[in-house]
Amino acid sequence: MKHILNKVRFLAFVCLSFQGLAQKIVVKNMKPEELKKFNTAGTVVLKSVQFNDKNGLNYVIGTLEENAKDDYSARILIVEHFKDVPGKEPKLLRLINDFEKDCPVDNMLDLVADSFLIDDLDKNGYAEIIFLYKTGCKGDVSPSGLKLIVLENGNKAAIRGKTIIKQFNTPREKVADTAFMKLPKVIQDKANALWSKFEYEY
Repeated sequence: MKHILNKVRFLAFVCLSFQGLAQKIVVKNMKPEELKKFNTAGTVVLKSVQFNDKNGLNYVIGTLEENAKDDYSARILIVEHFKDVPGKEPKLLRLINDFEKDCPVDNMLDLVADSFLIDDLDKNGYAEIIFLYKTGCKGDVSPSGLKLIVLENGNKAAIRGKTIIKQFNTPREKVADTAFMKLPKVIQDKANALWSKFEYEY
């Protein structure tokens, strides 16, 4: 009996160890030949990474397209999450699309540098993709629009608000959507920490 119990404990330990390893998300930059699978023509590629989770091989690509005419600028920001399908085209799980058009001053639409986080925080086997980006068209020292997006297995949650201008101590504007409020606390906590890290401007 003791021998059987020890064997059961050993198998449980092995299973837990394997589960811990499976939840480790390793993020790598995409190689140029991998990026050729996707339509990025006419854009600036801001982010192109790959990782493995329960979906298998995943790709995340962030691009910015900018056009100018008669002192007005237009920007389109796109972030796409794909999963690899062997022998077929990658399958799009989620697309985030935002734009700022007819801007005669500073077009602020852009990903927030270093805000990308990809991890399996809730340990369900699917990676969360968290990032922030700014919006707005302005020619003065005023707050920019700020959005935080959480993607997981095709689902989306978001926080929307504005940056805080340090020198003027502008009030915090921050509203989480219903989908965000339903996320596990560990994901909410990490997302809120990222928001706090990047909400200050100037």
